[in-house]
Amino acid sequence: MDVPVLLTYGSLLIAVISIWFPYKLLKKIPLPLFFLALSFLFALLFDRASMLSFMYTGGLGFIVYRYYKKKHIVLLFLLLIVSIPLLFHFSILGFDNYKYLDAIRVSENSTPYSLYFNLDKTAVGIFIIGFSFQYVTVDFLAILKRILICFIIMALLFFVLATLLGYSKFEPKLPHFTPIWILVNLFFTCLAEEAIFRRLIQQSIYDSLSKRHAKYAFIISLSVASLAFGLAHFNGGIMYILLASIAGLFYGYVYHTTKRIESAMLLHVLFNLTHLLLFTYPSLA
Repeated sequence: MDVPVLLTYGSLLIAVISIWFPYKLLKKIPLPLFFLALSFLFALLFDRASMLSFMYTGGLGFIVYRYYKKKHIVLLFLLLIVSIPLLFHFSILGFDNYKYLDAIRVSENSTPYSLYFNLDKTAVGIFIIGFSFQYVTVDFLAILKRILICFIIMALLFFVLATLLGYSKFEPKLPHFTPIWILVNLFFTCLAEEAIFRRLIQQSIYDSLSKRHAKYAFIISLSVASLAFGLAHFNGGIMYILLASIAGLFYGYVYHTTKRIESAMLLHVLFNLTHLLLFTYPSLA
């Protein structure tokens, strides 16, 4: 990786990590916003973003800010619509996300795999989690215990199902790019996906239903968010949509029961890492 890439995505990584630190620059500017802006500045200087992408992403940030101030349904739908081009990397916005791995085969029988550092998608996660984050004391041991229980059940179910369906098979390995993969998967990919599907969609549906239909609020919110999560993986085909939807149920469950987005992120990356290290990744050719 060259210096422009390190400056752009190093600033982005710091922006993500700083979400968990309740400090402000000059007592006014939240650290995540400062480092996200710095990342965009480097991206503009090194032609990895355009003025359109900068203005569009800034507009999204304002919508997210207003939504968490008023929680209006119109703002929620507007937020979801405006997020789509960023989450799915619409080329019209002018982002040039860095490609760290280009269509490699992780194992002999796997489909080609590429790994991107996505500024557009990650920015969505930073805005959603940053503007809705609550600094409270948590019982880390209890959360880790729940994550591990969910992970064990999830891993047994998924890898038996994926093997029977011919989606993957047992192929233990240790790819040379694993450390970079963990950083990107946790702080960029999982952050963005858990922010949009659990923190925004699932939580918003639950909050709106819990006052009148408390008995069904959790089931409906979990189901809708998980199905949306599965459909967002349409590029992988019907089988991948099915598996992702089931995975979403586990991520949504651990998020709801712990009330912390970090738990969903950790379960997500732990499951993905097990997939990478022990099974065909991303799938059988």
